[in-house]
Amino acid sequence: MLLVVITVILVVLIYAFHFPLKGNPPNVSYQVNTGFSRPVWGDPTDCYPNLPHPPSYYLGHGQSRSLYNTYMNAWWDDCEYGDSGTYNNMNVSAIQISQVSSAIPLQDVEFQFICTNTTPKYVQTTLVEGPLYDMEWEPGSSQNLSANAPKLGFCATYDAGGFGGGANSVYYNRLGYFDPLNANAADLAPGQTLIIYVHTPDSVLEAPNPLEPVSTWNVSDGDDYHGAPPWCFTVVGACEINLIDTAWSPNVILTSIPLYIL
Repeated sequence: MLLVVITVILVVLIYAFHFPLKGNPPNVSYQVNTGFSRPVWGDPTDCYPNLPHPPSYYLGHGQSRSLYNTYMNAWWDDCEYGDSGTYNNMNVSAIQISQVSSAIPLQDVEFQFICTNTTPKYVQTTLVEGPLYDMEWEPGSSQNLSANAPKLGFCATYDAGGFGGGANSVYYNRLGYFDPLNANAADLAPGQTLIIYVHTPDSVLEAPNPLEPVSTWNVSDGDDYHGAPPWCFTVVGACEINLIDTAWSPNVILTSIPLYIL
């Protein structure tokens, strides 16, 4: 009888202090659309201001200082601090969320871009990592991003963010951005899209601007700090994007997107 009583007490105690178990981890499906282009909104060096004459009129050899100043002032207003200038186009791919197994708050979703290079030796780095919520952006709205916006670092041996010299640290929107469709979206949902700039060797970059040497204007520019280098999109296994649910412990990878399919 005593044994029965003890068993009943233990069952009651276990039930009283039990911890609810989570269900199955969430997962996300996506589809990729390729073969189109968008302006390089995130890079003011690929922009020229809206003025009545072409850049050469203001920046050409022998032009007056007043014309140069006119161009400079317009460039700062239209390109560096605004999006009313004319931006070069670049190839892009759209990674569109097609299915979400359960509600996942955007603030819990981490964006992680991993680069791996095996030549001349094995190197793996995180090009950019940050909450997807902080990578929301409406192109054409402003160049001024959130103070919490993630910045680019190294893609294996490629210095995408200028930490090794060249440019200042560079925001994520030169690599791509997250378009939630609805600015008030709270959860990850079908239809939301990641836009990724596909940096190919023959990309024509660099609009004429006074901050760059003339020799770099409108030519292929391999160190333009647009994010991932060309081999990311051609070498199988070199680069991938992970979407991670940080609300789980340990964290759950919602989906992985290999860059070579872009």
